[in-house]
Amino acid sequence: MQDNKDTGAQALQQGLKKHEKLLLVLIFGAVFGVLELFGRDALRGAGIEHKSALLYGIGIIILYASKRVAHFPGSVAIMAVIASAFKTASGNFYPCQVAAVMINGFVFDIAYSTFKGRLDSSLLQRTLAAPVIVYVSYAAFAILAAFVLREGTWGTDGWAGVRSYLLTSAVAASLISMVTIHLGYYLGNAIRPLVPLRKLA
Repeated sequence: MQDNKDTGAQALQQGLKKHEKLLLVLIFGAVFGVLELFGRDALRGAGIEHKSALLYGIGIIILYASKRVAHFPGSVAIMAVIASAFKTASGNFYPCQVAAVMINGFVFDIAYSTFKGRLDSSLLQRTLAAPVIVYVSYAAFAILAAFVLREGTWGTDGWAGVRSYLLTSAVAASLISMVTIHLGYYLGNAIRPLVPLRKLA
């Protein structure tokens, strides 16, 4: 069954022209952007804790699905740029939010491009990879926010804020992503047959 899924993914990648892949990435990027633009406000309105963790977990569904449909190195980085542009339209916009989206996108892109075969072939590998991806992303963002951007409490809390962030929000994001990373994988597999392919020579 796994071999059939991987063969289908390879056929899709070979059957799409570069501009078709880019168009799909732009569409996924717009969906990611809408999530980033409205997701946090919706979660805040619902009184949900760990908003960034849940938003990250939902976002990884879109990121992984996009890779299963139209993978090329840098595709998720492009999506992150698009989502960041959406983010600037938020009424509660802060530069650190754009930094978080960009870091999350780049880290996921590098991780998937490097370990694509393992991630796509094993549920266990995806489960183990999720918290690693989360912690790399969260650590990079926390250090940037605390010592470079220095917005709000980040600038005053320093290492204490970084440590607290990694022991609370990052833990929540890891647990959520250990589930949602699989949802992204299966969503991508479900979308693939809906993408029209040109006949290969």
